[in-house]
Amino acid sequence: MTYDEMIIAVANLTHESFFDIYRKANNGSRVKTTIDKDWIEKHGTDQADLARLEYYELPTDWQKERWSGAKIALDTLLKIVKLGKPLDGEFVEYASDIIHEEWLPRNMDRAKDYHKLPYAELSDFQKEKDRIFARAAIDIYQKNKLE
Repeated sequence: MTYDEMIIAVANLTHESFFDIYRKANNGSRVKTTIDKDWIEKHGTDQADLARLEYYELPTDWQKERWSGAKIALDTLLKIVKLGKPLDGEFVEYASDIIHEEWLPRNMDRAKDYHKLPYAELSDFQKEKDRIFARAAIDIYQKNKLE
């Protein structure tokens, strides 16, 4: 599996993992606004229910958001592996902190106040959204090798 394929695989696995959160927290729904003009034209609305769409079906702006988190997680993982450090709970927290820190500038305009906190101050529920990316990166990395 190539580096680019791994990012897509992590993004896809992450999106699948978000389904569990959506089912518990939002009654199986997660409607978000998209700016993807082609998606809006095709569906007749700028509202996309992320909980009812596969990764490849997402509007491009939401695919890019998953892809960005996946890339950060995979890049962080590859640096840690190169240093010979384990992919354990400490790694998950370390990577999640970075994922959150890099999420903020991309999403500051839509983030609620409780999202704008440093990772260490987030609720466990909010931290889990970052941890999902780190765990997905571990899973994909351990099952595949870069070509």
